[in-house]
Amino acid sequence: MSTANGKQELLKDGFMIGGRYRIAGLIGRGGMGEVYAAEDLRLHGKLRALKIASIHKLDGVDGAEEASLLMRLNHPHLPLIVDYFPLVEELGCEVVVMDYIDGITLQAYLASQGGVIRPADIVAIGSQLCDALHYLHSQHPPIIHRDLKPTNVMMDRGGFVRLIDFGIAREYKPGQAQDTVMLGTPGFSAPEQGGEYQSDARTDVFGLGALLYYLLSGGNRYGTNEGTGSSRRNVLPSHLPIKMSEIVYRMLDPNPVCRYSSMMEAKHALEVCLGDDLDASHHRIGQTVQLRKNRSQTIMIASLSSGAGATFITITLAHLLEQQGISCTAIEHPELEPEWHALLYTPGAQQRLRTISQQTWQGKYRTFHSPSKHIKWHALEEDSRLSSVDAEPTLKYRLLSESADSTVVLTDISGKWLTTYELTLELTACDALIFVVDPSPSKWTPQRLQAAERICFERSKTRLRTYWVANKDMPFRNRSEWLAAIPEKPLCSVPLLPADQLADLLWSGKWATSHKNWLSLLERAFQPILQEIVGVSRHIPSHPVIQ
Repeated sequence: MSTANGKQELLKDGFMIGGRYRIAGLIGRGGMGEVYAAEDLRLHGKLRALKIASIHKLDGVDGAEEASLLMRLNHPHLPLIVDYFPLVEELGCEVVVMDYIDGITLQAYLASQGGVIRPADIVAIGSQLCDALHYLHSQHPPIIHRDLKPTNVMMDRGGFVRLIDFGIAREYKPGQAQDTVMLGTPGFSAPEQGGEYQSDARTDVFGLGALLYYLLSGGNRYGTNEGTGSSRRNVLPSHLPIKMSEIVYRMLDPNPVCRYSSMMEAKHALEVCLGDDLDASHHRIGQTVQLRKNRSQTIMIASLSSGAGATFITITLAHLLEQQGISCTAIEHPELEPEWHALLYTPGAQQRLRTISQQTWQGKYRTFHSPSKHIKWHALEEDSRLSSVDAEPTLKYRLLSESADSTVVLTDISGKWLTTYELTLELTACDALIFVVDPSPSKWTPQRLQAAERICFERSKTRLRTYWVANKDMPFRNRSEWLAAIPEKPLCSVPLLPADQLADLLWSGKWATSHKNWLSLLERAFQPILQEIVGVSRHIPSHPVIQ
């Protein structure tokens, strides 16, 4: 096993660092190392970000110097360093512990917007970075970041940005003619970083200009033909305000003397060029940030009213995906009362389910695999409601979902989807949303119907799919009226299964899909969902039943 592979093998969920930080999952990887999410066990499982890197010493700062440098800084647009380990023996690496930022990089944000961000929003981002860089340049001696690229800036849900990764930052040294070593990223580094001059504040002016150029051009690096936008070299789109283009080009002047002399001068120029549009952007930008880091298909299942059957639909859908050989992660949302544990991990099922982790997320979940290993279940612990205080259940759930390595991530939210504003946002942003209804319209309150319709409308504006499922379907006199009352035509109808036979199966540790007569019935009922959401063929396989 190579050193790198050995480190990755160790850094799996549950690995402890310093007896305090428990690894929860990989959240980023860059040239200077990897970043993991971890729970701080001394603070009730509060999330931290751990930067883990091999011991290095470049012309910039090494890990100890980076940690020391950041610990003496205090600015809202800079990361907060809370701990540092110069050497973790098992890993042969140093570890910098920072506050966890619930957000995505500017590169991921640009991709999420289809390569197009409003100029006013880009200026709002640039203005915040000017504040952070001005603070760094005001230190004694001044600190020069030197690596302003889209993967080194994080944005949270409110549009607030933070400058991260100071791996090649350096302190300005009066009297030094030039940098010792060329450092930086092609397309974002200033000419003087090649060794002709010493880096100073104007180096970061160039770097910010290159970053703004990248965002304004839809993903092109300055001086290259790389990116997702136009292949024209060093030319910003013609529809941009002329004044804005002039400002960016001045920041990118190869001669440092011709650039803006300070970040405050650059900030003033940027804000003046848009005027009132910038003020509106500060209020709007956060509304456009969808924090979707993983590439798995995210599907949330909600009951329009309590007891409609979202849990049954979620678990059955997971089993049917398994039948098709599709990997799936199924999660019981932390807002729910624990139920999956009793349904899935019964005495009759324990011989078939392989437990991966008894306590994931500070005792919140029990995680286990199905026999085929196609499903990874995350079921709430039976006593999770009585566990220690956890101030970040929704944030931790999102990280759990985003770190999934399966094709599909299913989340059962049942009837709790109106509990918080954050939950409403999750339903608005997931790849596919399924609303489940049963033949009890008397439970469909006007508040829930209106809220569901608003969510469907918001999703339709971004071309995200919402489906309705008629559950517990059966012949009765007013069936046609029930189906007509559903806000949208149901994608499919799932039959009501005999309660006594279903109870027998559950008590024996099996699910409805293990019943030889019910399997084909459920496959036909769920086929429209499988076809629409994951593109499963309409062919019903005849392979043996998975139990």
